[in-house]
Amino acid sequence: MSHQNLKNHRKYYPLHHFIFYPVSLVLLIVSLFQVFKNINHNSSFVMIWSVISAVVVLMIVLSFMLRQHYALGLQDRIIINEFKFRYFALTGNRLENSTYQFSDAQIFALRFAEDEDLMELMHQTAQNDWSSSTIKQNIKNWKADDKRI
Repeated sequence: MSHQNLKNHRKYYPLHHFIFYPVSLVLLIVSLFQVFKNINHNSSFVMIWSVISAVVVLMIVLSFMLRQHYALGLQDRIIINEFKFRYFALTGNRLENSTYQFSDAQIFALRFAEDEDLMELMHQTAQNDWSSSTIKQNIKNWKADDKRI
């Protein structure tokens, strides 16, 4: 596996991203095409394809929401606690007792920095109120997170 960095840190779930969603979108396009193709000819046919379209849309939305919701909520909590522990291991102090106040998005970005760069990056982030994308762009030594959901 190549080293993780700004350009390749996103993670895809092949079954969902490359099979389920494309097939669902094709089914949605076909069903909508059938609705518009037969709109003036057969009302029962249009009704059937309209229901199929609605079911496909509902299926896509629900699958995305459910797949992401629980896993990402738990992952967020774990990342924040790992970051707090990492700060404690580096400084001997609790993050909650420090002068640093970071948003969750900033913590999620800071986790990619190696230990030798982390304290300076935290200082710069607090001083300049950097966004997560700015933090990631300023990471000198990228620390991979290969265990993400």
